[in-house]
Amino acid sequence: MNIRRFLPLVPLLTLLTACGEDVSTGEAVAGGIGIWAIGSILALIIIVLAVLDLIKKPYPLEKKLIWGAIIFFVPFLGALLYFVIGRNKESVF
Repeated sequence: MNIRRFLPLVPLLTLLTACGEDVSTGEAVAGGIGIWAIGSILALIIIVLAVLDLIKKPYPLEKKLIWGAIIFFVPFLGALLYFVIGRNKESVF
């Protein structure tokens, strides 16, 4: 199963987990923590997939270090940028 084809659905699935429940004032905090937990877990999965893909690719060491630093210092956005513009393109960095 190729998990990469499901990556565009991650934001939609995160939003759908917050829909459809009527929460009272006291439960709103707990519901928000659940959404943050789900979003954090999904972000961690995307970051780990980006790092594993970066390690697998036969890129030069300099390119791997640059992308690794981008993923490390800008975690979620860096991983998304790697998947959008960094994979399978020799001209980026």
